[in-house]
Amino acid sequence: MPPNSLTAPALAGLIAKMAAIRNRYDAYDMLLEICRLSGYTHGVMLDMPVEASQHLADHILISNWPERFLRDYDAFGLLATSPVIASARDAIVPFLWSFKKNTARRNQVESQRAAALFEEFGFLTGVALPTGGRPGERRLLFLAGDRDEPQCAELSYLLMLTAHLSERLLKVLENSCRDEPAARLSDRERQCLVWTSAGKTSLEIGTILGLSEHTVNQYIASSSQKLGAVNRAHAVAKAMRRGLIE
Repeated sequence: MPPNSLTAPALAGLIAKMAAIRNRYDAYDMLLEICRLSGYTHGVMLDMPVEASQHLADHILISNWPERFLRDYDAFGLLATSPVIASARDAIVPFLWSFKKNTARRNQVESQRAAALFEEFGFLTGVALPTGGRPGERRLLFLAGDRDEPQCAELSYLLMLTAHLSERLLKVLENSCRDEPAARLSDRERQCLVWTSAGKTSLEIGTILGLSEHTVNQYIASSSQKLGAVNRAHAVAKAMRRGLIE
């Protein structure tokens, strides 16, 4: 199992480095450092999905999750029955997770799909760390891998890092929204956002437009970047506000 190097001095060093975060790429690097020091392999910070949400990808701010894992997770509809997300909506303290015990709220087929997916990509144990986000909203940092349960002190360190990272990321995103130039979307970028607003997945949009799923994802990513959006749902909302799509 990966070693845990998240000590008090390491915590202080990471918090000091937070001030140097200027964009999402810097925040992503910090997420990787937190994963490395805590002994976890995978990390994601996301805006807490509401109960009606269907796709986890729409809420992700920074993540090193494998693309195929996330694609299959959403294709299987696992967000709607996720015990982690359900618990995190009301939680104010960290809680632990294990793929072998991650069966609450899921039927047998969903549990088997989830277990196979988690095991294939090494999502065996994890910790969920809820924190604050935009006013009236909440965020979640979820770390996963294959390691022993963290002790109380380490959980406290991780919770502090989560709060600092969320706050810094919030400031970065607010600044990018104020400074962003007027966006000019291509026809394809606009079409992909229109179908995204209609609730279509990248695979479905690709079928409609005669494009590959990968190409659709590229169009959505490029339009999100132009709009200064943190995810596809945010890109749709900003495009609508600017009258770029209806």
